[in-house]
Amino acid sequence: MSRTIISTSLIAACLALAGCGSSTRVVQNNDTCGKQMTDLQSALASGAMTQHEYDKARQVAIERCDSHDNR
Repeated sequence: MSRTIISTSLIAACLALAGCGSSTRVVQNNDTCGKQMTDLQSALASGAMTQHEYDKARQVAIERCDSHDNR
């Protein structure tokens, strides 16, 4: 597997599991917003995620980038 697919899969898994716990632990993502978008597009193009999964993950990433930029 290429490094991009692995990274994208990890990002998608983290996004999918983000609301599943009650932990107060803060997870910091150091990837730039552009890198996240590129990784998501690569995952979609390679078939690693469906269009629906891509759309949901993209929206979450955009919201996080917007909230990070407004701090």
